[in-house]
Amino acid sequence: MRRKGTKPSTACHQEEGPPPSQDGAHSDEEMEQPAGEAESAAPAKPPGEELDNRSLEEILNSIPPPPPPAMASEAGAPRLMITHIVNQNFKSYAGEKVLGPFHKRFSCIIGPNGSGKSNVIDSMLFVFGYRAQKIRSKKLSVLIHNSDEHKDIQSCTVEVHFQKIIDKEGDDYEVLPNSNFYVSRTAYRDSTSVYHISGKKKTFKDVGNLLRSHGIDLDHNRFLILQGEVEQIAMMKPKGQTEHDEGMLEYLEDIIGCGRLNEPIKVLCRRVEILNEHRGEKLNRVKMVEKEKDALEGEKNIAIEFLTLENEMFKKKNHICQYYIYDLQNRIAEITT
Repeated sequence: MRRKGTKPSTACHQEEGPPPSQDGAHSDEEMEQPAGEAESAAPAKPPGEELDNRSLEEILNSIPPPPPPAMASEAGAPRLMITHIVNQNFKSYAGEKVLGPFHKRFSCIIGPNGSGKSNVIDSMLFVFGYRAQKIRSKKLSVLIHNSDEHKDIQSCTVEVHFQKIIDKEGDDYEVLPNSNFYVSRTAYRDSTSVYHISGKKKTFKDVGNLLRSHGIDLDHNRFLILQGEVEQIAMMKPKGQTEHDEGMLEYLEDIIGCGRLNEPIKVLCRRVEILNEHRGEKLNRVKMVEKEKDALEGEKNIAIEFLTLENEMFKKKNHICQYYIYDLQNRIAEITT
């Protein structure tokens, strides 16, 4: 069972860690952190009280672009395949052993327990830069073959040979000219190792860049599923319980690549939260004013009634004054005539 908070898909991380020496040698103790985790995540800031004043357009423009597809899905597009693997004094393989040639659709290794399935996978993990602990060994020197018939072997080497092909009907395919290359790794008794690309000494970074350029996902290990990982994925919790825990939801988000949306979503959710708080404050003030208004309703009605009566009184007085004026004007007219 996997350790809580770890990713089944990245159970076997590459050993990339500190920069290698100039001659391309790596020690197993040096390389402890994969490329995808080279930079430690900054501690999450507690939700602030200030509203992010950026416009929605600015927030959306801050979203990183989606990662390019690892492989072309168009029919007839070139793709990479493994032709064969050459193991030399690697684990149980004494001397040079060639595994292959492989079928163009080679995608799975099956067989009974003890048939050597894991050693084939381990040889690939070794070339792809995984730490010795992930290849079921304490250190790189343990990977060197050691038997009564073959003692004092000082190194082991694994070569994985590739070529680019275009699929044809059935099992046929066309090999692209000058597309063949191989990646090798050699481990020594002092637990150091060196990488080569088609015979030329390279660093692990060079190897990683080359494989990524051909669509091999070294960062998330989607290209290689180890025995038991399918069950681990199936047994995942629906959702992680904490920020650093991982469930099926987080696992799928990592595969799909929508993790780049987490920060904008967090910003917008915080904005909605703060605006809801402001809205709640305004609503509370409105409710308080409504209560005060309702409390003054009786006094308002009394004041309206008083003003209505007062208005009627002034109307009556006005009528009386108009009558007096009319009567006096008639009297003056009679006297003057």
